[in-house]
Amino acid sequence: MTAKKAKERNVGTEIAKTGDRQAEAYGTSDRTSGRQAEARRTITLVLWFFLLVPATFAQSGWYWQNPEPQGNPLYSVHFASNKQTGYAVGSDGTVLRTDNGGFEWSRQMIPSAGTISDVFLKDEKTAIAVGVRGTVLVTDNGGKDWKRIETGSKDHFYNIVFTGEGMKTGWIVGTYGTVLKTLDGARTWAKLDSGTESHLLKAAAFDKDHAAVSGEKGVLLVTSDGGTTWKISRPCGESLVSGAAFTGKNSIVAAGYGGCVAVSTDGGATWNRIEIFSRSDILALRFVDPKKGFMSDSAGRVWMTGDGGTTWLPFSLRTDPKLLSLCFADEFTGWAVGEDGLIIRTDDGGFSWQRLSHGGRDDVNDLAFFDEDIGWAVGAGGRVWLTNDGGRFWFRVYSGTGANLNDIDAIDSSIAFIVGDGGTILRTNNGGAGWGPGISGVTEDLFGVFFVNEKTGFAVGARGTILRTDLNGAYWEKQASGTSNWLEDVVFLDANRGVVVGDRGTILTTENGGQTWKKIETNLRENLYAVSFYDEQTGYAVGARGVILKTSDGGSTWQDLESPVSSNLYSVYARSRDEAVAAGEFGAVIRTADGGRTWLNQPNITSNSLQSVVYLGGTDLWVAGRGGAILKRNRPLSGVETSSPKLPPILRSRSGDGKAKKRTPLLTITDDGDIPIATPTPDDN
Repeated sequence: MTAKKAKERNVGTEIAKTGDRQAEAYGTSDRTSGRQAEARRTITLVLWFFLLVPATFAQSGWYWQNPEPQGNPLYSVHFASNKQTGYAVGSDGTVLRTDNGGFEWSRQMIPSAGTISDVFLKDEKTAIAVGVRGTVLVTDNGGKDWKRIETGSKDHFYNIVFTGEGMKTGWIVGTYGTVLKTLDGARTWAKLDSGTESHLLKAAAFDKDHAAVSGEKGVLLVTSDGGTTWKISRPCGESLVSGAAFTGKNSIVAAGYGGCVAVSTDGGATWNRIEIFSRSDILALRFVDPKKGFMSDSAGRVWMTGDGGTTWLPFSLRTDPKLLSLCFADEFTGWAVGEDGLIIRTDDGGFSWQRLSHGGRDDVNDLAFFDEDIGWAVGAGGRVWLTNDGGRFWFRVYSGTGANLNDIDAIDSSIAFIVGDGGTILRTNNGGAGWGPGISGVTEDLFGVFFVNEKTGFAVGARGTILRTDLNGAYWEKQASGTSNWLEDVVFLDANRGVVVGDRGTILTTENGGQTWKKIETNLRENLYAVSFYDEQTGYAVGARGVILKTSDGGSTWQDLESPVSSNLYSVYARSRDEAVAAGEFGAVIRTADGGRTWLNQPNITSNSLQSVVYLGGTDLWVAGRGGAILKRNRPLSGVETSSPKLPPILRSRSGDGKAKKRTPLLTITDDGDIPIATPTPDDN
């Protein structure tokens, strides 16, 4: 598993799946090789076109170990007037509820597996949520039951808002100019003629007659007669307008892409552009009263105004989070949600924010487990995490580097090695409690590492790099690979025989400990990202566009297997000759129990790209990936369980004494660089 894979995720495949209009949501940059674009997740409201990515039922046998309460993107947060009861909603059917101001959250079971894009609370018991493919869900008993409301529309709904006496009047907006209205509190809905085909993202209502709707192509619609007629304007030119808010019956503030902020005092007939001296995209806009308002931007800042939107003051947050929704119960107490399941809270009117969600949100690039309890995880920014209890608790340890860490190989419960960007190599002999550097002698990014025993190991990486050490990883020597392709993963079957996979279908084998490498012809153009062997003969490799290969002769020849997915697969784990599990883009997890003849999709609770998989049998299956995601099974995978040993023979042959010891960090990390954790006060309980 590699940083390269983390960077390559989502590019091309996701855009193709969701249509050209989603391309606005991505910024791309080429790597030095010129072969890859990086989807850096410029998260804006248009990210909601991610709704088109298939989702799966929450009741799929998975649970989140990191982050907590979960790590899917959250698109909306809303609280009741009591400041205790709130909901946060997001991708993959995520609906979270809190009854103590956000300090604890529970996941709600809903009759939908698709993305939920917005939620509105009328009171502590009643909430309405909207989402993909015309989804409208209502609960009137605090989330114990959710009922689906039919509207006659199958458009994707992005936003819902209620106003007026008894919150009877409501509006829903969505794709292709969809505007729906209810006058009976959500029981029935009527479709209105908006006069536009642009996708509409946000609605704001002053009363039952005055409403504003914003969306793509600079569109801002305003009505003063309850939606019978709409006036169209473009206060931000052709840039997307991400939100609007009423500060009076005829006073409206609009915000959007390119740092656009505009104010109208005549019901949207004319607009005055406000200069905020920033060109970052505005993601969310919320006013508490006619004077005080807040907005978030793509640079991770929260902006405040105290004069109705004429002047704005920015405040930076740690980690520069992309906050997609803001909610304020009063001028002091507010919440915000965004990427990677982040939930934060302010109690001082936005001057400072604390984190309600827990766990790291840095990408996890690889996992390793010695047994069902002792495990490691490595990822972006030099992050290393350990677990002593099967992942129920992950704690970070000091690595001594800020480089992206891409792969880890554990010889036993004490000895492990990590490789990363810029030729980074780390070593431990105390189970990961402390790490020391190895001298690689190269500056290329390293993507894969494998040790035959505690002395001899191999690493592979960019520009055809292959390294070997016979000094416990302290010093390394470069080997001639015969290729300049990026090499992604490496495995050795014994001290002499090894297999390397990489870009453009590259497979290399050696019979002499890496002195010479032979290229295996595969006729593949797709990149291969991972390889895993069960024994000296049987192995699997996976890669781009769902490619799956199998060898039964130690890597000399490979068979192209039929795959159930067309998205990239980034990791594979061979548990026996017949059983293997692979993981990749869009939360894909697939499994074979018949030697690769058939592969079955395993329903998941996330669409995050998964970079690593470890499968020891039964419920001992972990996957990890983007945004710090680590998930584990709480019941066995579908299909017939086999009784193969939990650790492949080639791994057991290099294990040490096998005595697993619990680890504690040698250096305590007192500040993880993230937004501070919120602590409830007596008033919050």
